[in-house]
Amino acid sequence: MNENLILLAVFTAVLLAAFSTISALVQRRDVQRNIEGTKRREGADKNNELLATGNEKLRYYLDVVANEGPNSVRMRLVRAGFYDKSALLRFNLIRFTSVATVFAVVQTGLPRLVPSLSGNLILVLSLCLAGITFIACSFVLEKMGDKRLREYRKIFPDLLDLLLVCVDSGLSIDAAFDRVTREFLNTVPDFGMQLSIVNLEIRAGRPMHEALYNLSERIAVEEARNLAVLFRQSEELGSSVAKTLRTFANEMRQMRIIQAEEKANTLPVRMLFPMAFFMFPVSLIIVLVPIMISLVSLLQQMAPG
Repeated sequence: MNENLILLAVFTAVLLAAFSTISALVQRRDVQRNIEGTKRREGADKNNELLATGNEKLRYYLDVVANEGPNSVRMRLVRAGFYDKSALLRFNLIRFTSVATVFAVVQTGLPRLVPSLSGNLILVLSLCLAGITFIACSFVLEKMGDKRLREYRKIFPDLLDLLLVCVDSGLSIDAAFDRVTREFLNTVPDFGMQLSIVNLEIRAGRPMHEALYNLSERIAVEEARNLAVLFRQSEELGSSVAKTLRTFANEMRQMRIIQAEEKANTLPVRMLFPMAFFMFPVSLIIVLVPIMISLVSLLQQMAPG
């Protein structure tokens, strides 16, 4: 038991030392990147106006997008929907606690389950499972981000429908976007915050198609990029924005129907293997068992004596 405690203490000390070193390096890199980003953004009135908003989550999001790389932990946390400044600390705390718990459980529980295992083998297994847990935390965070991006892709056709209703009622496209943004902030806050950034960019003087293109880059929705192209063509050619929205909304509805039909057509193939492995043996047993019982009873009656 003392050896296990010593090994756990050594593992915890090494993990804390590695975590402290990595955190110091990351903080130094972030400070350097913030300094360079501040130098690049000097005199940029538009960015200053965007960052002057009172929404702390929005300010934090814009700061992360401007200063962090696409694969950084803070960027992945933002992509997963965590817009709090303490999200990184909580995530590292959860990850460290999970790793330490797995290591301690395996180190103390495995000798009781399998007493024949040597101490070195148990230590190696504990370290391997702890490492897998560390990677699994990042994997779960990536999956949460991918799920949120899929939700954005599902919500985008509803955005077009609401914009079309507002434009048909007489609002301008900027006023319609502002009205729809306030609606989404009450129903889907994460997507509403993305639309708030579009509104702030438009108020700062950025064209609609550029703001929508930036939106497509943030949420990785191809339809937003297509809408940005349509708005740009509408502005260059002088066509009606309402007609553009109506045409694109109809295309999105048709695309939804086509995607639903594709999923419906793939259902028989997807159901084939579960039916073959689970339902067919049960049906076979239901059919054959009464026959086998009847045959056994008949053979018993035909037996001599």
